[in-house]
Amino acid sequence: MIGVNHSLPPSIRSLEDRASRELAWLMDQDLTSSSGKRGELGEPSAPHAFSASQRFPKGRVAAGRHISGGRYELVTNGTDRDPGVYWIGIDDEGTEKQPEWICEPLLVQANTRNSVGSDWGRLLVFSDRDGREHRWAMPMSMLASDGTEVRSELLRLGLTIDPDTRRRQHLNRYIQKIEVTETALCVARTGWHGDAFVLPDKTYNAGKASVIYQATSLEGIALASGGTLDGWRSYVAKPCAGNSRLVLAISAGFAGPCLGLLGIEGGGLHLRGGSSVGKTTALQVAASLFGRPEFVRTWRQTDNALEGVAPLHSDLLLILDEIGQLDPRKAGEVAYMLGNGQGKGRANRRGDAKAAARWRLLFLSSGEVSLSDLIAQAGRTVRAGQEVRVIDLPADAGKGLGLLDLTPEGTAPGVFADQLKMAAATHYGHALPAFLEKLAVDLASAREQLLSTRDRIACQLIGDTVDRQVRRVAQRFALIAAAATLATQFGLTGWTLPEAESATRVCFDAWLAARGTKGNAEPIAMLRQVKAFLDTHGESRFTPWYIDEKTPRTINKAGFRRDADEGPEYFVEVEAFRREVAKGFDYKAVASALAEHGALRLGGDGRLERKVLLPDRRNTRVYQINSKLWALDL
Repeated sequence: MIGVNHSLPPSIRSLEDRASRELAWLMDQDLTSSSGKRGELGEPSAPHAFSASQRFPKGRVAAGRHISGGRYELVTNGTDRDPGVYWIGIDDEGTEKQPEWICEPLLVQANTRNSVGSDWGRLLVFSDRDGREHRWAMPMSMLASDGTEVRSELLRLGLTIDPDTRRRQHLNRYIQKIEVTETALCVARTGWHGDAFVLPDKTYNAGKASVIYQATSLEGIALASGGTLDGWRSYVAKPCAGNSRLVLAISAGFAGPCLGLLGIEGGGLHLRGGSSVGKTTALQVAASLFGRPEFVRTWRQTDNALEGVAPLHSDLLLILDEIGQLDPRKAGEVAYMLGNGQGKGRANRRGDAKAAARWRLLFLSSGEVSLSDLIAQAGRTVRAGQEVRVIDLPADAGKGLGLLDLTPEGTAPGVFADQLKMAAATHYGHALPAFLEKLAVDLASAREQLLSTRDRIACQLIGDTVDRQVRRVAQRFALIAAAATLATQFGLTGWTLPEAESATRVCFDAWLAARGTKGNAEPIAMLRQVKAFLDTHGESRFTPWYIDEKTPRTINKAGFRRDADEGPEYFVEVEAFRREVAKGFDYKAVASALAEHGALRLGGDGRLERKVLLPDRRNTRVYQINSKLWALDL
């Protein structure tokens, strides 16, 4: 028999002070008829939250009954046997055999199922060798085969299991057949579900219903804690004050849980800058709200992998480093997918449609290139909607200190950054739980305050701007500031109340300056694309207006070019304009943008195309682009 002697989970210690609990299961009993009353779809008639003393009923469950050859017994402590789950078989004469040790103490605490009565599972509670309690809502579907995946996850989390093949099978049967009366609602993503905020290890519940995060593994989300909240506030958050990008990064961490609270769509912030500007520091201080520096992930993964990661960060902050490692061909789709909060539609083995994964999150990104640059590498055009979903912010604060605006007196920028990263690796994982605890006290009041603060800050940022894209970006910046302001009021940051708002304004102004306009950015993008096409192909693909027999033949001709004192004029063939010059946009919108800026000569009938007699004797319609395009401030 394998001996174990370590501290037991509170759930086990809260049972009666007996040497063991006899937990028998009826092999031929329908467990859905247990004493917990259910509705038609398996909904508990009166769902409630678990407490340490109510997780399991007192006394025995089917105590002393020998069904189908034996019974299971959970031994906690205080006996001559090692703690663990035992199988006690019965011989042909009806005598109990020697107990067989299966695994360390493992409680099957509750049945779980989703809101429509499917995805049934079991809530398992146990302690690892360090005495840390683990709770895992295990999908019952994992027991469909030999249970290898179940054992693998339990072993990964620190439960010792007897390696004997027959005893391993007993573990599967124990988990599947043991009778429990508690039932909880399970969900497949983190974040808000009604008034409950669900994380893998805990639910912050403003209501009374039990809601549990259920997944095949808890490995995908790197939530962890170390150090203290006071240490985080003093050595991570407070020293960031006065540094706009650092304050914004931390504020974004507080804003994640506020998305679902207010029913707001997600999106991203991208810090763009050189390799030594300090982007990693910003990502790591943001990650310290949730866990270790390893909470920062990389863009170097497939779009399918990111689709799997996103639900693990719903209503949280997904942090992704080095966007340049993302496949340029997928960049636009991935940005839209993360911000839109929905994965691809898929079919199951029978060809029936499966429910698409859903989430709602903010993501903080970094890289030396922008999303637009990455999309352009694949020969594609970035849409204004993609740029709004992923706000491209210059990482350099423009103060000669890289990402920093200031440093403590006498401290070099590199030393200050190292101090912050060391502090973030020492004190982490406390700010998020503390924020959620405070929110859960009075959700209605928190909602009201967040909305009021967000709307006030957004109005100040927007001013008299009417462009919808600018307003959407301003509202996201304002939400981030409002969330951090609330966290400051909760006493979590050590900042003054105006700190987050001030940093947000600095960053919004930097974004606006880089964008180049308070108006709609899409027409500007169209004009830039037309200009880039003509600058690139003006000599090679446009035949000179005045030609003779010595003029070389133009390969892959797109039209004609006529030089004048004020600059070149291009007569672009209709098909070339629509297929290539306006690629990625509505060609009519591109032509209209040229006309509105005086860079397109209209036809006599007001049409965007103009009928012209070309040097090759064709009288045909073209798009006639004049030199005013090069005079525009693009």
